[in-house]
Amino acid sequence: MDLTSSLLVLGLVCLALLPFAVPGLLEVLLSLAVSSLLVSGALYLGWLPDELWVSLLALAVLAVITALVLWKPLRRLQHSDERLQEDKGISDFVGTPLVLAAHTSKTQASELLFSGVHWQVKLDPECSDSELEAGDSVVISSAQVGLLLVKKA
Repeated sequence: MDLTSSLLVLGLVCLALLPFAVPGLLEVLLSLAVSSLLVSGALYLGWLPDELWVSLLALAVLAVITALVLWKPLRRLQHSDERLQEDKGISDFVGTPLVLAAHTSKTQASELLFSGVHWQVKLDPECSDSELEAGDSVVISSAQVGLLLVKKA
């Protein structure tokens, strides 16, 4: 395998590993992937001589530059304060009608099997009712990890 193909494979492998990378390794893999693909392209187009030391030097320099350029935007994305799983607007369950299996109130949670998972169910604090009985029809108003907030349908 020649140098161009090897760098191309390195870049593709690094891209394939990105979804499995932990935050500290993510920047390294991404910068290595981008720089190896760029050096591979430069070798293929003849912009760089087909010599190992030149390719490795170009790879190292581009990896450092890419890491410096991508560092802040990636840090900002990873440390975002937005917690998507608790956002009422993006949950697929919001608006889904259910029938309560047990007595539920704003302070006392009940349990419900929904979508193959045992969820804790509480009344939404904005609901006008203070408690509902088993068999009452409700609608999911918010879905958080392990907890469904519901209101009377």
